[in-house]
Amino acid sequence: MAVDVQKWFDEDFGAGLMRHADEARKVNLKFLVRITGQGGGEWWIDPAAGKVERGDQGGVNLTITMDSSTFAKVYDNPQQGITAGYFAGEVQMAGNTQAGDKFADLLNLAKQ
Repeated sequence: MAVDVQKWFDEDFGAGLMRHADEARKVNLKFLVRITGQGGGEWWIDPAAGKVERGDQGGVNLTITMDSSTFAKVYDNPQQGITAGYFAGEVQMAGNTQAGDKFADLLNLAKQ
């Protein structure tokens, strides 16, 4: 499925986290997601506070970087997309790389 990266992060992701606020609050980690290429950008995510904001607000546990075509794969199947992308060198992670699984869980949660 094609995904509008900016719309997803600017509107849908935060709204999805708010719909499932109790579950999102359990993820006490902060993420910085950098999407390069067409329609990319940079977003700071604090699921415990229900926040998805543009730019780097600092204090993150994990920074995830990928291009927009890789994000489309991650969006379609978060767990597999992040894991396969990481091992293929298409998804770069800096910080607590084990938090990548939690980020994938958040994507799935917000899509519901």
